Amino acid sequence: MWRQLWQWWKGKQRARIDRSPPGTALRLPLLSSYGGWWQDNPLEQVRNFRSWVYVAVHAIAQEAARYQPRVFRSTGPGDDEQLPLPQHHPLCRLLHHPNPWLTPWELWYLTLVYLELTGNAFWYVAQAPQTTGTLLPQELWIIPTPWVRILPDARQVLRGYEVAAPGQPTEWFAPEEVIHLKYPNPLNPHYGLSPLQANALTIDAHSELLQARYQTFQAGPRPGIVLQTEQILTEQTVARLEERLQARFQGRESWHRPLVLEQGLHANPWTLTPAEMDFVNSARMTRDEILAIFRVPPPITGIVENMGLGADIWLGARVMFCEGTIQPKLDLIGQILTRYLASRYGEDIMIEFPDCSPRLRQQQRQEEEQDVRWGLRTINEIRQGRGWKPLPDPRLDQVLLPRELATPPVRQTRKAPHRARRRRDPIWRQPPTDQTPSQKAPANLASPQPHNPVAAPSQEPGEQELSCLPGIFPTPEPWGAD
Repeated sequence: MWRQLWQWWKGKQRARIDRSPPGTALRLPLLSSYGGWWQDNPLEQVRNFRSWVYVAVHAIAQEAARYQPRVFRSTGPGDDEQLPLPQHHPLCRLLHHPNPWLTPWELWYLTLVYLELTGNAFWYVAQAPQTTGTLLPQELWIIPTPWVRILPDARQVLRGYEVAAPGQPTEWFAPEEVIHLKYPNPLNPHYGLSPLQANALTIDAHSELLQARYQTFQAGPRPGIVLQTEQILTEQTVARLEERLQARFQGRESWHRPLVLEQGLHANPWTLTPAEMDFVNSARMTRDEILAIFRVPPPITGIVENMGLGADIWLGARVMFCEGTIQPKLDLIGQILTRYLASRYGEDIMIEFPDCSPRLRQQQRQEEEQDVRWGLRTINEIRQGRGWKPLPDPRLDQVLLPRELATPPVRQTRKAPHRARRRRDPIWRQPPTDQTPSQKAPANLASPQPHNPVAAPSQEPGEQELSCLPGIFPTPEPWGAD
C-alpha cells in the first residue's frame, strides 16, 4: 500500500514537471520543504529579485551598463597595434543598436541581472545572408533564462537550445543562433552558477526574517507601558485609565510629565527580550551577508555608517566595487563575445571593456603624460589607444625627446702635455685656498697677491657644455684624483 502511494506521488510530481516549461523543469525537487530548494530552478531564482538581492544586483547591473565595449582589430600585443574599428563597421553598429526594442543600456542591464540571479544569460542572434553568401548578425535579443533549456550532445557537446515562451510552442535553435554567457560552474559544464544559487540558504533566512517582521506588525503594535495591579478591573475602569493616560501624556508637550498611579497600580516599560533583540540584529546580519555575497560595499547601496569621513568613504567604496566586482565580470563578457560574436567578422577582431576603476584612470593619465615626456609614445598613439582619431599634424607622429637627450653631448678634449704636467706637479694635490681668481679685490684697496697655482684651475673646454645636462652624463673627475 505504501509503495503504491509513493508511486502515485512520484507520478503526480513527474506530470507537473512535464507540463511546466523546459527552463523551469530543470532538476525540480519533489519536495520544497527544505531551505534553498529553488537553487536549481531558474524561475524561482528570478523571483528572488527583491529586497536586498534587488539592491545588490541592481547596483551591479546599473554600473556595468554604463561602460560601452571597445571593438578593435588586434595585430600584435602592443597598444599601438590595437586598431579601433570605425563606427560604421557592422559590429559597432550592432552593439550600438542591438534591436528596435532595446537600447544598449537595457541589453547590458538585463544580461547582468540574469547572470547574477541564474548564472546564465542567452542572446538570440538574428542572422541574414550577405552578398558574399555568409551569414552575419543583424540583431541581438535577450532571451529570459527560465525559457531556455540546453540540449547536450555526446559527440558535439552541444546539440542546440529549446526555448519555450509562456503560451507558445517550444522552438529549437542551433548553437550558432544563440550566444550563451555564463559564470563558470564546477558541477555542470553546460549551466552557469550564480552567487544567488551558491548562497540559497542565506537568501531564505533573510526572507523568513522579513516575513516574521511583517507578521509582527500585522498582529498589532506593542504597548509602550504596562500597568499591573492585583485588583480586578472592569472594562469601564480600563477604558477610563486609557483615556486619562492618552489625554494627559499625548503630544510632544506632555511626554515628559510625571505619571501618578492610583492605588495598587504599578507601571513597567515594555522592552525587547534578548531573543527579540537578537532577531533585530539577525536582519542586519543577513543584509550584510547578502551584500557580501554579491561583493557590493554598503556605501554603494546608500548605507554609510561613518559620515565623518565624507567623500573618502565613497571613493574607497567605488574603487573596491569597480576593481573587485565590475571589472572581472566585464572581462569575462568581453572574452565570451570575442569568441562567439566578434570572430564572425574576422579572426583578429576583439571586444574589450575599458578599465572602470577611478584609480586606474588617474594612473593611466599619469603614465601617458610620462610616456610623452620621455619619448616612449607619440600623442597620436595615445589618441589611438583611447579610440580617438589621430590629428593631421605630422609633428604629433614624432617622438618628443626630452631636453637632456635633444642636445647631443660634447666630448671633452684634453691635451696630453697639460695632463702630464698636472700629474708631475706636487702642488696640484694641495687644498685650494679661500681666494679664487674670480674673487679679486679692487686695485686701490688690495695689496698685490702672489701667484698661487692652486687657487682655482681653469675650466677645461667642454665642461661648460656638460654642466647643462645634470643627471645624464657624469661630472668629470679632476686629473689629480688618481
